[in-house]
Amino acid sequence: MRHTLLVLFALAPLTAGAVATADPAPPGAGTLTIHTFTGREPIPVNRADVAITPCGAEQVVATLVSGADGEANMALPDGCYEAKVAKVPGGCALADTAPVRVTVAAGTEARAGFRFQCA
Repeated sequence: MRHTLLVLFALAPLTAGAVATADPAPPGAGTLTIHTFTGREPIPVNRADVAITPCGAEQVVATLVSGADGEANMALPDGCYEAKVAKVPGGCALADTAPVRVTVAAGTEARAGFRFQCA
């Protein structure tokens, strides 16, 4: 038990740091950023799950969860991707359920936006 707690306390700062900072995209990769919002003056929507799949495929390669700022991002290899909301936060409904198609290119940022209607 003591060893387990010691390991958890030693690794906790490492995991928190990995979540809080975004690593730059590796060579040959770009960044995909999702933006979730509600209202005319965009208000961020927290905890929306967005599934990422390569275009023409059904296998999910990643799931991004929007943060308090309504955004999440990750590095992906060059290519075409579809982003689709997989989980809508409580009290909200998705304004448009169609997936958003984006092209990720090396050294650039592709953005996919999702508008919600929240109570």
